[in-house]
Amino acid sequence: MAADRTQRFRVLAVDHDESMLTLYRDILCFESEEPSALEALFGDDARLPSREEIDEDAARPVFEVVQAPGARGGLKAMDRAIEAGEPFAIALVDIHLSDLGEELRGIDLAEALRSRDPHVEIVLLSARHKVPLKEFNKRVQPPEKLLYIQKPFRSPELKQIALSLGSKWDAENRLRDLNETLASKIEARTSELNAANRRLRLDIAKRAAVLRELQASEQRYRLLFEQNITGNFAADPEGRILDCNTAFAEMFDFRLPDDALGANILDLWDRAGGGESLRTLLAANGRVSNQEVTFTRGVLKRHLLVSCDTVAEGEGGQAELRGYLFDISEPKRLEDQLRQSQKMEALGTLAGGIAHDFNNILGVILGYAEIIESGAEPDSGLARRIGEVSRAGRRARDLVTQILNFSRQGPQERHAMTLTPLVKEALKLLRSSVPSNVAIYTRLQTGRDQVMADPTQMHQILLNLCGNASQAMQDTGGTMTITLADVSPDDPVVPPEDLGKAERFVRLTVADNGPGIDPDVAERVFDPFFTTKKQGEGTGMGLAMVHGIVKRHDGYLELENSPGRGAAFHVFLPRSSELARPEADIPADLVFREGRILFVDDEKPLTDIGREMLESIGFEVVTRTSSIEALEAFKFKSGDFDLIITDQSMPNMTGMEFAREVLKIRPDIPIILCTGFSDAVSYERLRDIGIGDFIMKPILKHDLMASIGRLLSGK
Repeated sequence: MAADRTQRFRVLAVDHDESMLTLYRDILCFESEEPSALEALFGDDARLPSREEIDEDAARPVFEVVQAPGARGGLKAMDRAIEAGEPFAIALVDIHLSDLGEELRGIDLAEALRSRDPHVEIVLLSARHKVPLKEFNKRVQPPEKLLYIQKPFRSPELKQIALSLGSKWDAENRLRDLNETLASKIEARTSELNAANRRLRLDIAKRAAVLRELQASEQRYRLLFEQNITGNFAADPEGRILDCNTAFAEMFDFRLPDDALGANILDLWDRAGGGESLRTLLAANGRVSNQEVTFTRGVLKRHLLVSCDTVAEGEGGQAELRGYLFDISEPKRLEDQLRQSQKMEALGTLAGGIAHDFNNILGVILGYAEIIESGAEPDSGLARRIGEVSRAGRRARDLVTQILNFSRQGPQERHAMTLTPLVKEALKLLRSSVPSNVAIYTRLQTGRDQVMADPTQMHQILLNLCGNASQAMQDTGGTMTITLADVSPDDPVVPPEDLGKAERFVRLTVADNGPGIDPDVAERVFDPFFTTKKQGEGTGMGLAMVHGIVKRHDGYLELENSPGRGAAFHVFLPRSSELARPEADIPADLVFREGRILFVDDEKPLTDIGREMLESIGFEVVTRTSSIEALEAFKFKSGDFDLIITDQSMPNMTGMEFAREVLKIRPDIPIILCTGFSDAVSYERLRDIGIGDFIMKPILKHDLMASIGRLLSGK
């Protein structure tokens, strides 16, 4: 059997030039790389080497290069090698280490290395032509273990020198070993034993590599098993728990995982109220996949996703039951909350629609009741009866108002307030929760920041937007700027035109100079339950809630995103109205003797009652049940009409849209808008469009006369 002649040499390379250190390593180690042990063991295409290849591989020298960029690093590496019993065979030392400002020059380092290890072969290298050879021959003894090479050198030259010096160092070591042996007769056997040991070490190294990989894999599995993301367990075929993690123990009220060992998962399942027996579920096909169950803990219920599988241990080994339980209680709660919210929204929409239609019916009832009441004899039976009809109609109108308030999706305690004190107060509360590497700046650039709003909801807007901005910069730091300013039509970001003029809004902006938002993510930031945060750090409802609050306050929310440079959220809120609705004290018996009115409503009974009311006070009335037909009639003879009364909620074209088209033809025409939703309009917004006044449905004769008086009193 051929002896293993593999030679392994450790080389210390000290040079201030990192590229030279890399060059040393590449020259000496490139041909010494060995294939991965795992690849040799498990590769599908692995080929068993021949005996000749094994002998050739064993005889090829292998270099291990330890790099040190300075003299101090070289000395430390030498000390560590001697302490570990792994001495260096060769030391490559650049003479001119003083270029890096080291206290020791290369010759001093070589002398220090020799004092630590008298057997190391030292090679001094220099790029200069004049080198004091006598100096370092004198100082670094003995000269036969010292060699000088002029830079630049050729790779084969350094490779051959390293092979020669390594072989020399190895031979000297072996000679010393031989000199220390007690008998020369065991020299041959010792050599064979050393070769066998080398082969054994190579085999052990390969096995150790595989073992380390297996241990790492086992550790990864153990860490994954013990993580509390899911409740993990392993049980024997009878259901007795063999292993589990903390999350599993807590699900079944065990204090520690060890306390759960030996308990039966099948019994625990039944006691927790898991519904169908786990044994029955497993009997069907040997596994359970994402089975949703509800466990009961006292008065609390926990929703879980359960997956179990039967796994055999090796060939013919006993099977184990393994599984995990994922707690989905919080997502289920949020899902129920969303479902309830959607149900209430649907009920509100339905109630609003019913109330709107009922208002139209009440308009006919109350309108004709007023006409009959005005023509009835005082204190007559007819007057009494029709008075009761009117009172009942007004009670029904109040009931409709309550239904409409319900359709607004919950109470809002709005009142006139200024935003500047609220911003200052919110930032005081927020400062303690913002990372110290995030600076906060405020720009309060408006003196007209009074709005009709709910202060609590305004706080929610600020805390959500500022919280998101600070979290975006918590790793890198940055600046968060809160701006409160007036809005002008020339601003880069303005509200849509259909909300009114830009000047009637005040803008609240929360901007940061963080990483910005990915364009694909930016499209979904206002979606409920959408979040990019880690599990447990966010619900995805923050920006959706901000969007809903702004919309309920008749405002507008806009995202200005600059990926890589930051993001800004602009909140536009309408100022509280500065235009007071003029009041006109119109006597009940006022009768206009001339004028032509266009009355538009998609409900014919309402146009009929409107005609009778208006004609009774002296007007000529033209009615239309279609906004499209009404617009055509106005275009045909726009100068013949003195006033227009239009419903807001109509198909094809709403009252506001109809008013805009009419005002394009004749800007001076007075217009009254009728609506069943008080929060759908504001007097300031109507004035922006050009509409003169509005009346709440159902229309009463007195309210109609007052509105007409407000608009025509100046004519």
